[in-house]
Amino acid sequence: MKESWRLYALPILKEKNYRCSKSWTSIDDIGRLYDGREFTYNDYLKTEQAYVNLLISLFRYLHAQKIKIIQLEVYEDLPPNTIYDKDGKLNEWYNKVKNNMSLSLDNLQYIVPLILRENMWGTIYHKRTRTYIHFGYDYYVYVNSPMFYFCNDNNAYFNIDLERLVSSNGLFIEYNTIRITQKLHGREYNEVLLHDLPDRCAGHA
Repeated sequence: MKESWRLYALPILKEKNYRCSKSWTSIDDIGRLYDGREFTYNDYLKTEQAYVNLLISLFRYLHAQKIKIIQLEVYEDLPPNTIYDKDGKLNEWYNKVKNNMSLSLDNLQYIVPLILRENMWGTIYHKRTRTYIHFGYDYYVYVNSPMFYFCNDNNAYFNIDLERLVSSNGLFIEYNTIRITQKLHGREYNEVLLHDLPDRCAGHA
């Protein structure tokens, strides 16, 4: 997915290009020790909420009001753990969400946790902006959207607002860029390396 940017909760060891093996990657890691400290539910919840806040902010930035969940798979043998669902809202959404269901942005506070906790899987989609949110293994989230870049001659430019949205929520973004910020059309963009051009720009290279 050349038009995607990988979001993650913990720093990557850049020289090896993978996350530290001692980092947690799942809600199932609650209670385990990392760097000599027990990983708690509150620790987990802080990061989960950061993803929720980020995705809501991202769609608001795109002026989206309604989104859809597509390619939905509900794991019937993995309902939400009631220990971590005090008000029962996650179970409620676990039982009522349907494929291609239209959602408000506020609904993401239930859908995103259900996916991150591996009770279900699906892609969040906004038709007008052709924006897809994919969820991968090890707590990675992928943003796929043409709204955050444009092509110009032999180059593609990525809107730096995406990076700001991610970092302001305490998360990280992974994409190779030439660290030269340019201002175009009133917004700041990062120029990307030629081998990372989105497919639709490749013809210009």
